[in-house]
Amino acid sequence: MEEVLRSIAEGGEPTEEIVGRVLGLPEKELEDLLDTAGKLKSANAARFLALIYPSLSDKRLQKLVKKALFLLKTQGIHVEEPRPTGESVLRKIETSREARAYLSNYDDRLTRVLLVATEMKKNQFILSHGELHFSDGLTELKSMTLPREGLETLLEDFLRRATSPMVVQPISAPYAGYLVEEAAGLSGKETGEARSINRILAAAEGDVRRPEDIYLLNGGSAPPASLENVLAHPIFEPFLLTWPDIEGDEKKLLEAVNPSIVLPPYLAEERRQAFLEDLAKGERLGPKITFFKRMLEDYAYLLHCLKEYSLFRGLVDRLKEQASVGKTFLYFIQKSFGRLKEKGERLPGVIVDPYSRKA
Repeated sequence: MEEVLRSIAEGGEPTEEIVGRVLGLPEKELEDLLDTAGKLKSANAARFLALIYPSLSDKRLQKLVKKALFLLKTQGIHVEEPRPTGESVLRKIETSREARAYLSNYDDRLTRVLLVATEMKKNQFILSHGELHFSDGLTELKSMTLPREGLETLLEDFLRRATSPMVVQPISAPYAGYLVEEAAGLSGKETGEARSINRILAAAEGDVRRPEDIYLLNGGSAPPASLENVLAHPIFEPFLLTWPDIEGDEKKLLEAVNPSIVLPPYLAEERRQAFLEDLAKGERLGPKITFFKRMLEDYAYLLHCLKEYSLFRGLVDRLKEQASVGKTFLYFIQKSFGRLKEKGERLPGVIVDPYSRKA
């Protein structure tokens, strides 16, 4: 909000891009912005208010803008009459723009990258780069404007630097909008910006818009792969669960399966499973299973994007059964224990920030 007001105050020409961003603000912030803009006493503020008026559906906000424009007019400032309400400016932007989106898998820090490129006017794009944490949500969201040629160069460089086991795949733009607002809701960060991005991308074409749409994707005639084969795919390699006192829990697990007396293998395995199940239901890990299922849904989508249809079908089939999700959760808890010993060996980190143009 402060950035918009500063732009108006400093003489920056209001644009439909700014209108689209402003309309994504929470209602109270939008009201405050409109009220403050009306007190700037400038022709630029008048142009901004006239431009945003048709996109306001709230009668109270429309009345606020009309009052501000009237006051500006009485002060001798040229005021353009606001257009009649109907199809909003934002909608006109949405129906004509090109949108592209890219999503990575999680690295071993439980962070993934979401890139969204949206055409604001002919051959001019806004590129938004978000970092999304597995359970904490949106940790960073940055945007920049650039021409089409610059976008193509940057994306080509960015994708080239994504090395296995990290992958970056083009995804449905509307789903990218859903993901960024979902993540912002978890972290409480950049909620207005994320809402604006989601609202804009909702008008783009895409076969996936919500997680439930992933289950409807065509997996072809390939037979569903076993869960073992699904989890052997490299995109799962970096993913590790973390929780408070994981080291202490690993020691307790070792004590349970390797006590002072020798246990038969079957009994040691029973103890292992019981320990992991209790841990998975506890207060430290229990709440994470919701995020874990969302991760599996997005990984099923990535497998579909990679044309790994057999693996896609195998994972989707398991996702339909809560018991299978729970067993997979136990697998990753145990896997995370095993990786504690590899602390000195770091896997490739989160996909490099596209703004750092390093070779």
